[in-house]
Amino acid sequence: MKQNISKKPAKEHLTTGELDLVIGPTEAADVMTGKVVTLSPHHSFNDAVKLMKDRFFRHCVVVDNDGKVVGVISDRDILRALARPSNWQTKSLDQIMTRTPYIVRRETPIGEAVAKMLAKRINCLPVVTDSGAVCGIITSTDLLRSYQQLLGLIQKQAG
Repeated sequence: MKQNISKKPAKEHLTTGELDLVIGPTEAADVMTGKVVTLSPHHSFNDAVKLMKDRFFRHCVVVDNDGKVVGVISDRDILRALARPSNWQTKSLDQIMTRTPYIVRRETPIGEAVAKMLAKRINCLPVVTDSGAVCGIITSTDLLRSYQQLLGLIQKQAG
Protein backbone atom coordinates (compact mmCIF):
# COMPACT_ATOMS: atom_id res chain seq x y z
CA MET A 1 0.00 0.00 0.00
CA LYS A 2 1.49 3.34 -1.04
CA GLN A 3 1.18 6.48 0.99
CA ASN A 4 0.77 9.87 -0.61
CA ILE A 5 3.07 12.17 1.32
CA SER A 6 2.70 15.84 0.52
CA LYS A 7 5.88 17.91 0.44
CA LYS A 8 4.09 21.25 0.56
CA PRO A 9 5.12 23.55 3.41
CA ALA A 10 2.93 23.80 6.48
CA LYS A 11 0.26 26.51 6.23
CA GLU A 12 0.64 27.55 9.83
CA HIS A 13 3.48 27.48 12.31
CA LEU A 14 2.91 25.59 15.52
CA THR A 15 3.36 27.25 18.87
CA THR A 16 5.80 25.77 21.38
CA GLY A 17 2.96 24.08 23.29
CA GLU A 18 1.55 22.60 20.09
CA LEU A 19 5.01 21.42 19.05
CA ASP A 20 5.33 19.56 22.36
CA LEU A 21 2.02 17.83 21.63
CA VAL A 22 3.10 16.83 18.13
CA ILE A 23 6.12 15.16 19.67
CA GLY A 24 3.58 13.57 21.99
CA PRO A 25 3.18 13.24 25.70
CA THR A 26 6.25 11.66 27.19
CA GLU A 27 5.47 11.35 30.90
CA ALA A 28 2.52 10.47 33.09
CA ALA A 29 2.39 14.09 34.26
CA ASP A 30 1.66 15.17 30.66
CA VAL A 31 -1.69 13.38 30.54
CA MET A 32 -2.81 12.95 34.15
CA THR A 33 -5.72 14.71 35.79
CA GLY A 34 -4.08 16.75 38.53
CA LYS A 35 -7.07 17.55 40.69
CA VAL A 36 -7.80 14.30 42.44
CA VAL A 37 -10.74 13.86 44.77
CA THR A 38 -9.85 11.23 47.33
CA LEU A 39 -11.64 9.25 49.98
CA SER A 40 -10.34 7.50 53.08
CA PRO A 41 -10.67 3.76 53.69
CA HIS A 42 -13.23 4.55 56.40
CA HIS A 43 -15.66 6.31 54.06
CA SER A 44 -18.80 4.33 53.42
CA PHE A 45 -19.93 2.54 50.31
CA ASN A 46 -22.70 5.14 50.04
CA ASP A 47 -20.12 7.97 50.16
CA ALA A 48 -18.33 6.50 47.13
CA VAL A 49 -21.55 5.94 45.19
CA LYS A 50 -22.75 9.49 45.87
CA LEU A 51 -19.40 11.01 44.87
CA MET A 52 -19.27 9.07 41.61
CA LYS A 53 -22.87 9.91 40.83
CA ASP A 54 -22.52 13.63 41.61
CA ARG A 55 -19.15 14.13 39.94
CA PHE A 56 -19.47 11.58 37.12
CA PHE A 57 -16.30 9.76 38.21
CA ARG A 58 -15.65 6.12 37.42
CA HIS A 59 -12.66 5.84 39.78
CA CYS A 60 -11.66 7.33 43.08
CA VAL A 61 -8.31 7.08 44.84
CA VAL A 62 -8.40 5.95 48.47
CA VAL A 63 -5.65 7.45 50.64
CA ASP A 64 -4.46 7.17 54.22
CA ASN A 65 -4.00 10.10 56.62
CA ASP A 66 -0.64 10.95 55.01
CA GLY A 67 -2.16 11.17 51.51
CA LYS A 68 -0.56 7.90 50.39
CA VAL A 69 -2.48 5.60 48.09
CA VAL A 70 -3.93 2.53 49.80
CA GLY A 71 -6.54 1.61 47.23
CA VAL A 72 -8.80 2.51 44.35
CA ILE A 73 -12.56 2.25 44.22
CA SER A 74 -14.03 1.90 40.75
CA ASP A 75 -17.48 1.57 39.30
CA ARG A 76 -16.66 -2.11 38.79
CA ASP A 77 -15.87 -2.50 42.50
CA ILE A 78 -19.24 -0.95 43.29
CA LEU A 79 -21.05 -3.27 40.87
CA ARG A 80 -19.29 -6.29 42.40
CA ALA A 81 -20.35 -5.17 45.90
CA LEU A 82 -23.94 -4.71 44.74
CA ALA A 83 -23.96 -8.21 43.25
CA ARG A 84 -23.16 -9.76 46.63
CA PRO A 85 -26.15 -10.36 48.86
CA SER A 86 -24.29 -9.28 52.01
CA ASN A 87 -24.91 -5.93 53.70
CA TRP A 88 -23.19 -3.73 51.14
CA GLN A 89 -24.95 -0.62 52.49
CA THR A 90 -22.98 -0.87 55.75
CA LYS A 91 -19.58 -1.61 54.23
CA SER A 92 -16.67 0.81 54.35
CA LEU A 93 -14.36 1.31 51.38
CA ASP A 94 -11.57 -0.75 52.90
CA GLN A 95 -13.88 -3.76 52.56
CA ILE A 96 -14.60 -3.34 48.84
CA MET A 97 -11.75 -1.27 47.33
CA THR A 98 -8.96 -2.68 45.20
CA ARG A 99 -6.03 -2.75 47.61
CA THR A 100 -2.46 -1.84 46.66
CA PRO A 101 -3.34 -0.65 43.17
CA TYR A 102 -0.78 -0.27 40.44
CA ILE A 103 0.69 3.24 40.54
CA VAL A 104 3.08 5.37 38.52
CA ARG A 105 5.22 8.40 39.25
CA ARG A 106 4.93 11.74 37.46
CA GLU A 107 8.06 11.00 35.40
CA THR A 108 6.97 7.49 34.35
CA PRO A 109 7.15 7.27 30.53
CA ILE A 110 3.64 7.38 29.12
CA GLY A 111 4.29 4.26 27.06
CA GLU A 112 5.10 2.36 30.26
CA ALA A 113 1.90 3.60 31.91
CA VAL A 114 -0.20 2.58 28.90
CA ALA A 115 1.49 -0.83 28.76
CA LYS A 116 0.74 -1.38 32.45
CA MET A 117 -2.92 -0.43 31.99
CA LEU A 118 -3.27 -2.77 29.01
CA ALA A 119 -1.41 -5.69 30.61
CA LYS A 120 -3.33 -5.45 33.88
CA ARG A 121 -6.65 -4.63 32.18
CA ILE A 122 -7.23 -1.58 34.36
CA ASN A 123 -8.66 1.82 33.50
CA CYS A 124 -6.83 4.07 35.94
CA LEU A 125 -3.44 4.59 37.50
CA PRO A 126 -2.91 6.84 40.51
CA VAL A 127 0.12 9.09 40.02
CA VAL A 128 2.31 9.64 43.08
CA THR A 129 5.17 11.88 44.12
CA ASP A 130 8.56 10.57 45.27
CA SER A 131 7.20 10.56 48.83
CA GLY A 132 4.25 8.40 47.75
CA ALA A 133 1.56 11.07 48.06
CA VAL A 134 -1.09 11.08 45.36
CA CYS A 135 -0.71 13.98 42.91
CA GLY A 136 -2.85 12.84 39.99
CA ILE A 137 -4.63 10.05 38.19
CA ILE A 138 -4.41 8.73 34.65
CA THR A 139 -7.59 7.25 33.26
CA SER A 140 -8.41 5.73 29.92
CA THR A 141 -10.36 8.93 29.23
CA ASP A 142 -7.22 11.03 29.84
CA LEU A 143 -5.31 8.88 27.36
CA LEU A 144 -8.04 9.12 24.73
CA ARG A 145 -8.22 12.91 25.17
CA SER A 146 -4.45 13.18 24.70
CA TYR A 147 -4.62 10.95 21.62
CA GLN A 148 -7.42 13.07 20.15
CA GLN A 149 -5.39 16.26 20.65
CA LEU A 150 -2.35 14.66 19.06
CA LEU A 151 -4.35 13.50 16.04
CA GLY A 152 -5.87 16.96 15.62
CA LEU A 153 -2.45 18.60 15.58
CA ILE A 154 -1.07 16.06 13.14
CA GLN A 155 -4.04 16.62 10.83
CA LYS A 156 -3.61 20.39 11.15
CA GLN A 157 0.07 20.09 10.26
CA ALA A 158 -0.68 17.81 7.29
CA GLY A 159 -3.35 20.34 6.27
